Amino acid sequence: MERQRALAKEEIESSLRLSTFCMRRIGFSFDRSKSVKSNLWQTFLFTASILSICYHVLSEIIFIILSIAKSPNVEDIVPLFHTTGYGVLSIAKVFALWYKKTVFRRLLNELEVIWPVIPNHNAAKTIKEQSLNALYIVHSWYFAMNICGVWFYNLTPLGVYFYKKFVGINAPLGTIWSSWYPFDKEQSLAHAMVYCFEIFAGQTCVWIMVCTDLLFSGMASHLVLLLQILGRELESFAAIEKFETAHYQDLLSIIKLHQRLIRYCKDLGEAFSFVNLVNISLSSVNICCVVFTIVLLEPFVSMSNKLFLGSALIQVGMLCWYGESIIQANASIAIAAYNSKWYKVSPRCRRCILFVIRRAQKPNAFTAMNFTNISLVTYTSIMTRSYSYFALLYTIYNKN
Repeated sequence: MERQRALAKEEIESSLRLSTFCMRRIGFSFDRSKSVKSNLWQTFLFTASILSICYHVLSEIIFIILSIAKSPNVEDIVPLFHTTGYGVLSIAKVFALWYKKTVFRRLLNELEVIWPVIPNHNAAKTIKEQSLNALYIVHSWYFAMNICGVWFYNLTPLGVYFYKKFVGINAPLGTIWSSWYPFDKEQSLAHAMVYCFEIFAGQTCVWIMVCTDLLFSGMASHLVLLLQILGRELESFAAIEKFETAHYQDLLSIIKLHQRLIRYCKDLGEAFSFVNLVNISLSSVNICCVVFTIVLLEPFVSMSNKLFLGSALIQVGMLCWYGESIIQANASIAIAAYNSKWYKVSPRCRRCILFVIRRAQKPNAFTAMNFTNISLVTYTSIMTRSYSYFALLYTIYNKN
């Protein structure tokens, strides 16, 4: 049993290694370090990360307010919103990660207990391999796109500076983000400090965003995997001739695991519920503003904004995709129960199967603070709102 638990932990940690890597970059971990020195370093790095992104977002908000006061034109204000929204979303995510730390630790420990280290049949083995391979591809692409995106932003001021030098335009080196500082940032030393701080703050936002998104998608993917394997076991439990008592015991173990997975889904959904609400609320605005910027403004940072747009679409799409997968995987349990050759088992087993069908027909989904279920319908709604906001901004821009 201990050997299986250790193997399960190893496989789960391997599937979430990119999330863990990003967490360590901000000094966060679900487990307390055994070394005092390492624990102090984690505390310092986590504190520095939180303070940096909080000031980063605050300075951007102040800059937006000052810009509105000076020039309330759409083309001057809109390009500032999507990076600020990204920072606000990062703060919400790191707060949820820290506040629900014990919940996530418990969910990971519980996942080790029910993890299919050695699947019972070939179909379950195939499901497990396909799920882990797909998760690896999604995580790798999402990680790479976000890292490339933030470094395009980090290096854009340098690229613009050298380009202008090349064409004979004498212009100072700019900064990465549009932020307010309580000092003159044009001085050489202050400018270097600001530039380094903005690299650190922007990278920290990305570390937070990536680690929470990969944690959510990884745990949701594993939950879908377990529901799919459970469905296969339920579908085939009556295929082999057994005594009535053996069939009944098999069915009871399936029902207990199903109930456990339902509770697991509920706990995971509640842990991310607030983050999902903030995510859905801000995604339409972020996507709309960055599309407006790409189409009409700022040709020098076009590539950075395109990577931002790609990561924003993938991020909210990944959230909605796994939310839809949970709904479909839970509903498929009812179909598997009906296809389980229930007519070959005893009346007592049939009553249990009926109970499974009725329970599986009840929707089981992630929510955004119970305002809405997270599904592909939500993704469609976000895209529709983004287009509506963009059309409104485009109309105002043309009038001006």
